[in-house]
Amino acid sequence: MKISEAIAQHILELYFGNNWTDVNVRETLQDVTLKEAITKTKASPNTIASLVHHITFYNKIILDRLHGKNPSIDEINGYNLPPLENDAAWELLKENNLESAQELADAVRLIADDTLQEPIVEDNSSKYKSLHGVTEHGYYHLGQIVILKKLIRSGN
Repeated sequence: MKISEAIAQHILELYFGNNWTDVNVRETLQDVTLKEAITKTKASPNTIASLVHHITFYNKIILDRLHGKNPSIDEINGYNLPPLENDAAWELLKENNLESAQELADAVRLIADDTLQEPIVEDNSSKYKSLHGVTEHGYYHLGQIVILKKLIRSGN
């Protein structure tokens, strides 16, 4: 198996399942209501919805970089989630997140393995490190989402 194919598969497993942790984004968010998604807790300044938006933001940043663009990342850092007015907006946010993961994985599959150590864009980390970084980033925030979901449902 090509290394790039293995990385793409790892990204997809984070979002769609069959990973080592046995936790994935799609299943974790599947039964989260809009009310739960926008609930703030004492445990975090972020909501489940803002974390989903943030993860999607970084998937798109890395995808842009794979396409040779280098978008700037401002101090808001992808936490600029517009208000979610209804269930349809929450469902769309979740769909966009999963689509961003699929698009990223599809782009990763096209990378020649012998270019993985090259910078993803000028003056940046390698493609390999960036792709593993965005995956680790997703797992980190998935853990936060799991904890927030449990806290919200327990009334804390």
